[in-house]
Amino acid sequence: MKKIQIQQLIIRWICLFSSIITLEALAHDTFLLPVQENYPIGSNAEIRISSGLAFPEQTWGIDESRIEFTSLKLNEEIINSPTFALSKEYLSIGFTAPKSGLVTVALSTKVRSGAIDNENVDGYLEEIGASARLREAFHALPGKPALQRSYVKHTKTFLCVELCDARLKFMAKPVGQKLEFVGTRESESIFVLVYEGKPLSNHPVEVKNVAKETITLITDPNGKVNISGTFSGTLMLAAIALSVTDEPEGPYHSDQATLVLLR
Repeated sequence: MKKIQIQQLIIRWICLFSSIITLEALAHDTFLLPVQENYPIGSNAEIRISSGLAFPEQTWGIDESRIEFTSLKLNEEIINSPTFALSKEYLSIGFTAPKSGLVTVALSTKVRSGAIDNENVDGYLEEIGASARLREAFHALPGKPALQRSYVKHTKTFLCVELCDARLKFMAKPVGQKLEFVGTRESESIFVLVYEGKPLSNHPVEVKNVAKETITLITDPNGKVNISGTFSGTLMLAAIALSVTDEPEGPYHSDQATLVLLR
């Protein structure tokens, strides 16, 4: 085989491999997972942020440099000076809580962007829940263009220090992420999906358990989703909100939110 042909073959394989990595990176579940649900006052608490092919796999740690927004509160008081330690599997977030209450932890990543190769577009559009009309508009474009996209991942969880007598009150406090699940004072099983400060109605929400089972629920007209009667034990809620320009080729931006509950 001629040298030029070998070079072209290598380039082709690099391009294919890069497009697969790009698509899989979006499909990963990114989530916060407390090491335990309840901690004594004065003990060292730990939460881990990680990505994996499927919850609750902790496969890749999220480097602190990739984080744009962090909120760590005990009831409504900011917890100062948390520690961060990165391993291959997760980024560990540690703190010492001075008193009893509910700890709310929330992180959002920085925007990431790039192109999806044309042959992987259908898989990407399915992953982000794009409408049939949007898919048709893209496929009507001449040639085989790449799709431009960007995304941000938002994740959130709760844990208790000693007692959480007012947990419903503090679970119902939004942290200010663009897309987030907010608790209600009605029940620990009812959450509101909030996008840009407003409830997101009639929107799909995935509920996943540690056995890697998934069910899909739809928020009601008030953006609420009720997870009672779904799975017992630790579970994760996940949703994606998509925004696009008027141009079919994009850019397509997706905000992805997860909430892990230890029950």
